[in-house]
Amino acid sequence: MFVVLLGLLTCCTQASPAPKPVTAQEMEARSPGATLHVRVAGDPGADRVLVAIHGGPGMASDYMLSLEQLADDDLAVVTYDQRGTGRSAEPSDGYAMDRYVEDLEAVREAVGADAIYLFGHSWGGLVAQRYAIAHPGRVSAIVLMGSGAPSMEAMLRANKNKMQRIAELQQQGIIPQQITSLGDMLLAYYADPRFEVPDELRDPYYSGAVEQQTWAALGDFDFAADVAALTHPVLLLWGEGDPFGVQMAQATQDALVNAEVEFVLLEGCGHFWHECPDQVYARIRAFLGPSAAG
Repeated sequence: MFVVLLGLLTCCTQASPAPKPVTAQEMEARSPGATLHVRVAGDPGADRVLVAIHGGPGMASDYMLSLEQLADDDLAVVTYDQRGTGRSAEPSDGYAMDRYVEDLEAVREAVGADAIYLFGHSWGGLVAQRYAIAHPGRVSAIVLMGSGAPSMEAMLRANKNKMQRIAELQQQGIIPQQITSLGDMLLAYYADPRFEVPDELRDPYYSGAVEQQTWAALGDFDFAADVAALTHPVLLLWGEGDPFGVQMAQATQDALVNAEVEFVLLEGCGHFWHECPDQVYARIRAFLGPSAAG
């Protein structure tokens, strides 16, 4: 697929008008077991609604706020804190994957969109895949960035790669031997561990209890056969410096046998798009089409 990097076109006498500022509003979404904090940048009644699903499990959505620059007159960008994280309430019914899917459906209903575009990052990519399996008619297209793979076996292999990366950086003195914060560990998630970390990622929210309970609820999962039923357009973005290794992306791509997959390996990028924002935003805009052209 050809991708055009869109910029401002100027002529000798008149410059293009500046983009209109996009306003954001906050609301609540109520699923059967949890109340979720939701933020909408742009008009929730826009032709296209992109719901961003954050990583973790156990993180919150604050590190995704830069995605709001994708919003325009025809595209709303929605972020939300998953159950038990950030400004969302602790759930009454646990952390099974089906509950995460119910929460995302509650977000869609609260925003009022008939169908949504999904942006799933890391763990959020697993939630996006499971939601698309459960509600295929509610999904227009899917963007996966550094997404988890649809089986525990593939995830464990990828985690070994990450742990090796952490050990190497500890030997180099870049990561301390005693990791005391998520920020320490996240240095291994960048292609360049000396990357100047933006404020969004400097001190991210994290709940170890939510992470532990979620993985315990998932157990030894494998839903690759279910993913094979998806026929949606999928933009699969992967940083060439992602510590989980490109094999995890390949496991996801291999499962998406009936989807229209565009796979992009991002140069100079790790697990987060913050190292390569121009590449990522240009790819997403091209994938979503003219309404997100910026």
